[in-house]
Amino acid sequence: MNTSYFAEIILPLNLEGTFTYHLTDSDLQQIKIGQRVAVPFGTQKLYTGVIHSIHQNKPELYKTKGIYAFLDDEAIVTPTQIKFWEWIANYYVCSLGDVFRNAFPSALKLESQTFVRLIIDNYEKIEELNDNEFLVYEALKLRQLISVEEAALIIDDKSAIPTLKLLIDKGIIQLDEKIQEKYTPKIENYVRIHPNIKGNDAAFIQILDSLNRAQKQREALLQLITIETQKPNEPLKVSEFVKMGTTNSIVKTLAEKGAVEIYQHQTSRVDETETEKEEIHQLTLKQTEVLEKIKAEFSAKQTVLLHGVTSSGKTEIYIKLMEQVIKKGNKVLYLLPEISVTTQIVHRIKKHFGERVGVYHSKFNQNERVELWKKTLNVEFDIVIGPRTTLFLPFTSLGLVIVDEEHESSYKQIDTKPFFQGRDMAMVLSSMMNAKTLLGSATPSIESYYNARQGKYGYIELNERFGNIKLPDIKLVDLKKAQKEKELTHDISHILRDEIIEQLKEKKQVILFQNRRGYAPILECNSCGNTPECPNCDVSLTYHKFSNQLKCHYCGYAQAKPNRCVSCGSVELNTKGLGTEQIEHQLQDIFPEARIRRMDVDAMRGKFAYEKLIEDFENHEVDILIGTQMLTKGFDFGNVNFVGVIRADSLLNFPDFRAHEKAFQLLTQVSGRAGRREDQGKVLIQSYQPEHLVLQNVTTYNYQKTMSDILYERKEFYYPPFARIIKLRFKHKNKERLDKTAEQLVKLLKPNFDSRCLLGPEAPSVGRINNLYITDVMIKVLPNQSPMKVKQLIRKEIDRLCTIAAYRSVRIDVDVDPM
Repeated sequence: MNTSYFAEIILPLNLEGTFTYHLTDSDLQQIKIGQRVAVPFGTQKLYTGVIHSIHQNKPELYKTKGIYAFLDDEAIVTPTQIKFWEWIANYYVCSLGDVFRNAFPSALKLESQTFVRLIIDNYEKIEELNDNEFLVYEALKLRQLISVEEAALIIDDKSAIPTLKLLIDKGIIQLDEKIQEKYTPKIENYVRIHPNIKGNDAAFIQILDSLNRAQKQREALLQLITIETQKPNEPLKVSEFVKMGTTNSIVKTLAEKGAVEIYQHQTSRVDETETEKEEIHQLTLKQTEVLEKIKAEFSAKQTVLLHGVTSSGKTEIYIKLMEQVIKKGNKVLYLLPEISVTTQIVHRIKKHFGERVGVYHSKFNQNERVELWKKTLNVEFDIVIGPRTTLFLPFTSLGLVIVDEEHESSYKQIDTKPFFQGRDMAMVLSSMMNAKTLLGSATPSIESYYNARQGKYGYIELNERFGNIKLPDIKLVDLKKAQKEKELTHDISHILRDEIIEQLKEKKQVILFQNRRGYAPILECNSCGNTPECPNCDVSLTYHKFSNQLKCHYCGYAQAKPNRCVSCGSVELNTKGLGTEQIEHQLQDIFPEARIRRMDVDAMRGKFAYEKLIEDFENHEVDILIGTQMLTKGFDFGNVNFVGVIRADSLLNFPDFRAHEKAFQLLTQVSGRAGRREDQGKVLIQSYQPEHLVLQNVTTYNYQKTMSDILYERKEFYYPPFARIIKLRFKHKNKERLDKTAEQLVKLLKPNFDSRCLLGPEAPSVGRINNLYITDVMIKVLPNQSPMKVKQLIRKEIDRLCTIAAYRSVRIDVDVDPM
């Protein structure tokens, strides 16, 4: 009796579990866990899947299909990764397919495109075909194979499917599936002396004589000989040879004459520029003491929190720790909150560790991501640096995971499933690989601080700056008083203006922080009060002066700025509120000679925009840098002694239980950009409520008191870290159906929770985005409850709700530990 084998395959679909396919004897000889395969799904679709497991349990309820093709000889996903994906799907209440779709570079997921193939060349009843059928038939006689999209163009119709169905029914054509590989290797042209004349003196002299009348070609050939003699083992790109003074046409002609050979070679897209290595600096006594404490804590605990004030030299401690981990033969993952921070950090780390450092971030195109994936799999890096998505790379032998600026909300994914928290996932991955996790921050998140104080993590403080430099002197500017005494120019108080003048006189650079991009959040008519709103979202359009457009920061909708009010026709349109672009214009007015630049999402669109701006700033080509919270994330600029905060009030008054925690963190972090070398820095924070307790604590760097006050409030009202939060977000284009669905699910959940733990449904501050209405339900999971059981209950009740057709169309997202 033959034994049947089956494979469980992960597909990039929002469907629970894995999918079973039968295996042939040929399949069994080449199959490996973690391999990519192309498999049929549904009637005509082909998907890229990953082999999850192999077994002999034949499904009884359905007939299995076979594997269409193996796409790799070896596995490109490790067993640890699959285990990690399963944990993510389980914890963040999503499907394994959601994780796979998010984790895998798109270029490694082949797409299926439907094609049509002719199977009868001479159809006898051609007169029975209608016009559209005849056109497709004739096209296929010429080409044999065309795509569905091409068929639609041929018959000049939106969809060719009805016509193709008729042809299929008549047995004239059949559907075919053609897999399209998205990843294309980078191929470059190289040049070398032709092997036929190398070492053959007679052939070489003959070629040289033939070039007597072509002086430039002769010079190019002799130049190439010299280069190959000096660097015999270094391949030479045609593009580099051209830069040395020759031309592409000369190289091509020499190749045609048999003097040189142009050959192709696959090269890496990942940056491999050589950096001269430097020795790792000796740590100060204080840093050495902290390093020894970290190692001691690691002997007992898996995770350690390093609470070090800004500019205390945390990065130098990380580098020393990385060196020791690498010496033991292990690898390091270094997580950063955003790519804006990577430029300086990567440069510092590459100076010490050379080209065994890999960098991964969202500005890479898909081909670059694939190459980095493969290099990580082949263990070509000792250190990999990147944001939260770097966690999905196929690591082996990890010894240390560093989560720098661990308090940053950027570690939380909010746009696509799974809605994961990178810091928490880092600790889980680290635990799975028997590695250690080091969390670092000058303003730790309240959850990490609480866990450390409870003894769950190791906790180490580094409360002095490198070189014993004093922390910046922070002062508050009362905007109400400045307004009353007419000491404001635009939105810049005269105290702030005078300090900037003083800094520029001393050839110092200035950083200004305003946590809102664009020119102004609102454009308002003075006559009737009308404000242009986004047609797709319940939010006013933000005015961008540079492009003279009104833009929605939620869905991307944009329109030209109107000259008149659309409601009453008035030409008196004024802006309200304040964005970075407006501050830039105000500063250009006040400081016409200063070189002013902006760092926000709008200004940093290009692939290397961050790198270029940071390089310009470090080279003192920028006098004043204005930015959003991108500025707060770990930059180290030696010529900045002064930081100004334009308006702190929006941070304090945000409708969120984390508002005060985030405000303290942001203001402390941005203040830390000042005075990082010799002189004590200065910081001015403008506010209409300078007496606010959070602002007062910022001026004295009183982290403990701020966290103590927040913890008291959180405990009182059951918020993290004293409760876990799960948010259910409902979305639908029909508000009535949305509300009914949310109310019905709350009704199903109510028997399991008391009134303090089940809140909503309630519309968020922006109740409609991209023409979808939104409402939220918040569930608080108390310490005496099992989070896993609560999640299982949520899954069960959502499945129960979806059995009713009317509720099925409403999208329900489960966000565990929302920010």
